[in-house]
Amino acid sequence: MTGVQRACLVGALIWFFSHGPLVAALSLGRHPHPWLAVLALVVVLVTGLWAIRPLLGRPLDLPLPQALAMAAVVPLSGLALTPFLDPTLWRTYANWWPGLTQIIVAALIMRRRWFPALLAELASALVLGVCVLGSDLPNRAVAFAALNQPAIVWFSATLGVRYLFDRTARDVARFAADTGRAVAARAATEAREASAGQRRNDLEHSAVPLLRRVSAAAVDAPTWPLMSRAALSLERRLRDDLRARELLDDAVRTALRQARDRGCEVDVVDDRARPDDRARPDGREFLTDLRTVFAPVLAACGTARVTLRLPPDGTHATLAVDGTPAEAAEVAAALRLAVLRGIALDVRSDVSDGSLWVELHRG
Repeated sequence: MTGVQRACLVGALIWFFSHGPLVAALSLGRHPHPWLAVLALVVVLVTGLWAIRPLLGRPLDLPLPQALAMAAVVPLSGLALTPFLDPTLWRTYANWWPGLTQIIVAALIMRRRWFPALLAELASALVLGVCVLGSDLPNRAVAFAALNQPAIVWFSATLGVRYLFDRTARDVARFAADTGRAVAARAATEAREASAGQRRNDLEHSAVPLLRRVSAAAVDAPTWPLMSRAALSLERRLRDDLRARELLDDAVRTALRQARDRGCEVDVVDDRARPDDRARPDGREFLTDLRTVFAPVLAACGTARVTLRLPPDGTHATLAVDGTPAEAAEVAAALRLAVLRGIALDVRSDVSDGSLWVELHRG
């Protein structure tokens, strides 16, 4: 429960259980049918409490039949009081219903049922108008306007509050979306900077020393096979970072290196073309889940050929494993274990003779 909900609930309860019952009880002696006044009061209180249930955390939606039934309570309570009171008492607390029932009207508007609320106010105005026209009060127009003052004030004020709440909700949603985009952009920038740093580190500490050894080695040097394998490994690392940097983290890079050291051929490809696909918050969560899954998959693949690809639409990823039946079964088991651990991915797989095809959709 928010602070606004708590304040509104406290105010409504104070109004319902102090002012309303108090003025009704004090004026029972002036009503020719006290039991009718008490019945009207009970119905208004029960309906009002039912109408403000969203302040307790209940859903805001209100079915139309319930809204119409609540709206009917407003003029019906007037029919139970005003016609039986002396006209001189209509502008006193003895005629308490025009004010007390406005909480029902306000609740209807706040629950986006403004049309039943308007019907309630019009029906109440009709009840008051008929009573005023049938009385011998002087300045009937003034009396009619005074009796309808609570309805005019509450209805218009609640519409304004509802508008402010809706506009505030839209502004908050827009701010949250802007914040999400800013966070995504910052994360993408940090990822690019980290990737650039990784490439610089590879160039400075791996590529450059390797090229120096190659340039200094003789044509028939026995170290050529070792340098060839080192160059191939370095080329793969650089290619991974250039083609799919957002699918890599420290755990995935370690798993890639270990898998390739075992003789596994691994391709990681990100074919997404649209920048907005990369900036969406749910896209970041999807990539996080993919990285979490990919590391154990690489650990289980043995010496199989593995390809992880993000297609252009970015809505899912594909994983292809070509190896022995045992290797395909190990990868499938690693995927099932990741799902059991709570990874929010919808995994659709097909295994056939050592080949495993998997589609990983956002859960």
